[in-house]
Amino acid sequence: HGITLHKTGNRLYTSYYLTESDGKELIAQLASVEDETEIIKECNKYACEKLSFHRKNNLNNKEANCVGYAQYTTALLNSAFKYKGLLSKARPIVGQVHLYGFNLHPLAMTIMPNKLKSFFKDHDFVEIITENGDTIFIDTSLQDLIGKSFF
Repeated sequence: HGITLHKTGNRLYTSYYLTESDGKELIAQLASVEDETEIIKECNKYACEKLSFHRKNNLNNKEANCVGYAQYTTALLNSAFKYKGLLSKARPIVGQVHLYGFNLHPLAMTIMPNKLKSFFKDHDFVEIITENGDTIFIDTSLQDLIGKSFF
């Protein structure tokens, strides 16, 4: 699909902790799949189903911008990895979205409606370091906005 994610830095953040409604049953369900890749897909899918995109984070109302999506997805992933006994780790990071090698951020700042400009100014997504040391980037907020999985 030509979309790639490029890390520019780490996000300083306070870890988002799952609530009781997210609880152990949910994590057991997300971690019940065959392997690490499937856990990533399940957590990504669940975050998209649970949250809706909004300019401001209000995770209690299930509204999030890219920062909230990244924090929530990170919490799901790390909980599922731990439950499954995997050493993989996820964390929210800051980066850019590229389409066929072209950085979309400068273009978005000139053509997007004002309410969406901030989405491309300083964009957050998730970095996963797998058990075997591979790095995977996933962008749950972008997936939710346009309906495609990026990973």
